[in-house]
Amino acid sequence: MLLQNTILLIPMSPLFLIPVLLGLLALFTQAQQVEQPQEDGSAAAYTDSATGKTITPTIEVKNGKRYYNWPMWNKFKNRKMQVHRERTNHPGAQWWPHAGLGLFMHWGIVSEFAPSGEAWSGRLRKNRPDAFHPQSEIWAAAETFNPTNYDPDEWMAGARRAGFRYSVITTKHHDGYALWDSDYALMGVRQSLGGQCLIAPFVEACHKNDVKVGFYYSGMDWYYDRHYMNYAIGGDAIIDFEGKERDKLPPKPASHVAAFQQFNQNQVEELITRFKPDIWWGDGGHGASLDRIRELHPPIVINNRGLESGDHATPEGFQMADPRFIRKPVLDNGWWWELCTIIQGGSWHYDIAKGEKINKTDAVLRALAEVRCLGGNLLANIGPRPDGTFPDEVWRLFDEMAEWMETNEASVFDINGGGPWPEKCNVPITAKDRTWYFHAKQDHATASNPVVLNDCPAQPIRVTLMRTGDSIEYTYRDRQLRFSIPQSLKAIKVTDVVKVEFGSDFDPEPYRFKHW
Repeated sequence: MLLQNTILLIPMSPLFLIPVLLGLLALFTQAQQVEQPQEDGSAAAYTDSATGKTITPTIEVKNGKRYYNWPMWNKFKNRKMQVHRERTNHPGAQWWPHAGLGLFMHWGIVSEFAPSGEAWSGRLRKNRPDAFHPQSEIWAAAETFNPTNYDPDEWMAGARRAGFRYSVITTKHHDGYALWDSDYALMGVRQSLGGQCLIAPFVEACHKNDVKVGFYYSGMDWYYDRHYMNYAIGGDAIIDFEGKERDKLPPKPASHVAAFQQFNQNQVEELITRFKPDIWWGDGGHGASLDRIRELHPPIVINNRGLESGDHATPEGFQMADPRFIRKPVLDNGWWWELCTIIQGGSWHYDIAKGEKINKTDAVLRALAEVRCLGGNLLANIGPRPDGTFPDEVWRLFDEMAEWMETNEASVFDINGGGPWPEKCNVPITAKDRTWYFHAKQDHATASNPVVLNDCPAQPIRVTLMRTGDSIEYTYRDRQLRFSIPQSLKAIKVTDVVKVEFGSDFDPEPYRFKHW
C-alpha cells in the first residue's frame, strides 16, 4: 500500500534513487512487521482492581471515527478495542455478527506442561517471579504431548448441540509449536508426533457438525526468536530461554527480520490454502498482510490483532466488555466486536492444578446475554486435556446449555437489537423487532429482586416465560415495567428468559443494531 500510494518526484540519477528506494523498502518492511508487545499476556494481567476513581479516556477523531484510549490500559490493550480499517463486505463473511457464540480452545504443549497451564509462565514477570518456568522446560513438554484420545467429532457434536456456531483453535501459540503437519514449522507435530496432523480432523469435524472453522495463529514465535529474545518482562533483567540471566544477548543477524517474515507468511499460506478457515484469529500479528490473507480466501473474517487491524474489535476478559467500554467506543463507531474470555479455572490452556473447574451454566448464559444485548459475539475459552479429551465439567456445561437452547435459542440468535441495559433495566435485554427478551440469573426476577425496566417504550401485550410458555404477571405504571417469576417456575442451573411482546404502538427502530 505504501508503494502504491507514493508519487516520486525526484531526479533520475541512479545514485540518487538508491537511498530513496532503500527508505521506501524500510517503510514497507516496517508496515508488515508486528511490534512484539512487551507486556504480560497472562490471564492475571487482565484483572483490574476497582479503585472508585473516575476514569476519563482520551479520544482521537480520525476518518470519522472516535478512538478511545483508556489510561488504565497500555497501547496494546487499547488497540484490542479499536478497528482501524473498513471491515470486509464480502457476502460470505456477513454471517459473523449473527453467529453470536464461539468456542475458543487453547491446546498444545502448554496443556501438557503440568507445573503451569499458563503460556506466559515462560516469561519472567517482575511482579510474579514465583510463576516463572524456563521456556525450554515448556518446549520439552513436546516430547510427551500425545493426544491418543483426541476425537474432534465428539468435541464439535457436543459444542453444536450446546449452541456454539463457530470454534477457534490454536494452530500455533506463542511457543511456536505447530498443531498441523507443517513444511515450515521448526517445532510441531511433524517433529514430535510423527506428522500426525491435529488440525485436519478438527476442520472435518467442524464441517460435519455445521460449525464455522476458526484458526488462532500467533504472529510471534518464541522458538524462532529464542537465541535473540529476552524472556523477562519489565525490569532490567535479561533472561534467556533456559532461564539463565545474561549480561547481553547475541545481536540479531541483519537477515533475521526478513527471514522471520517469510517464515510466518509461509505458514499462514500453508494453513489457509490447505484448510480454508472461516476465521483468522491472529494474536501478536496475523503472520501475513491482510491483503494476502484475503487473496488466499476472500470470505475470511479477520480479527484486529495486527498492525493492519482487521474486521472486528476483540476485548479480552469480562471487564473489558463493560458497557461503558462498548456502547460509545465500539458501537457508535459501527464496529463488529467479540468478547474472548476464559470460562474455566486458571488461564487459557488446560491446567490440571486448577482442578478442571468450568463456570456455572447460569453465569455463561448470562454473559452471552450481556454480549448479545450489545450486538457482540461471545468467544468462550476452555482448555482440552493433553490427551485430547474435554474435562468432565465441559460436558456438564454442554448438556445444560443444550437443554436451555431447546426453548431459548431465539433470544440470543434470532435477534436484531438490544434494550437499554444497564442504564434503564437491571437485566440484559435482547430484541427482535417488537419482541424483547429479558435474561435473568438465578437470583434475578424473584419477589425480592424483580426485573425493573424504567422508561418502558410501550405497554406489553404479552409476557411469557420462554422455557415453559407460562404467562408472567407484570405491572406497568408510569412507564415502568416490573415483573418476577414465581419460584415454582424458576430455573435452577440456567438463565431464565422472559419474552415481552409489544403492539403496533411500539417503534422498534431506535433499538435495532446499527453496526451489523
